[in-house]
Amino acid sequence: MIKMHYKKIGAGLTMIGILTATVALAETGAITTNTNGKAPVNRTQMMQDRQAARQETQMQNICSRIASFSSNLNQKASDQENNLKTRQTERLTDWNNKMTTADANLTKERAAWEANRSQQFAKLEAAATTDAQKKAVSTFETTTKAAIATRQATVDAAIKTFRAGVQTAITARQGQVSTIVSTSATNRAAALAKAQADCTAGDDAATVRTDFQNGMASARTQMQNDRQNVTKVSAAVQALIQARHAAVEKAMSDFKAAMESARVSLKTVFSDQASEITAAPLDHTIKN
Repeated sequence: MIKMHYKKIGAGLTMIGILTATVALAETGAITTNTNGKAPVNRTQMMQDRQAARQETQMQNICSRIASFSSNLNQKASDQENNLKTRQTERLTDWNNKMTTADANLTKERAAWEANRSQQFAKLEAAATTDAQKKAVSTFETTTKAAIATRQATVDAAIKTFRAGVQTAITARQGQVSTIVSTSATNRAAALAKAQADCTAGDDAATVRTDFQNGMASARTQMQNDRQNVTKVSAAVQALIQARHAAVEKAMSDFKAAMESARVSLKTVFSDQASEITAAPLDHTIKN
């Protein structure tokens, strides 16, 4: 009878211990008792599983967007490069067309002045009656033609130097711009490659996104800074214009001096017809 009581007491103590442990775990949130009599649920593990699932979903979404962005980035980089080349080609074509038009106008003006000189020379030859006068007219024509040839050669050289300088400045700038675009594309591709590698490695989604955004921002900032340092063509062109202007002015000055000396000699021979001997025709119009 006593043994039976001890067994009941022992069983009761065991049950009390189990209930006490269960209540303690339930109070800490480690498990949740189930009124349906099923096995207790581990809430901590459930939270960890849910968090892991959310992170996995975020990673998949971010990596999916990055993969899509990769395709768009490559297409955008290709379009940007093609558009740049097109604009550069169009600007060079426009420049060359303007120079071709300028050459045609200059040739036309020189032809007009040549025709005018021929008429003036014919008048001088008609006015020369003595051998001395005829010789003087011949000398004047030779001197005039030589002076014009020298002046035109100097002007043509100045134009050639100017255009070569402008071409060099344009080409240099286009090279700098192309390098900037290429470098920016490389930097963006590097940021994208890192993000893809991080996705493959299963890194934290938030970290992958932040690193990718920072990499792209850095590429944009560098491109903006590099563009500000590109050499401007206008400064180089202005210096070239001044040099061309100085060369043309000197050519005209030398030409006028040579022609004035020739006219003085011609008038000396035609002293009795000085009023009929006008200044020799000068084609002052010099363009481009």
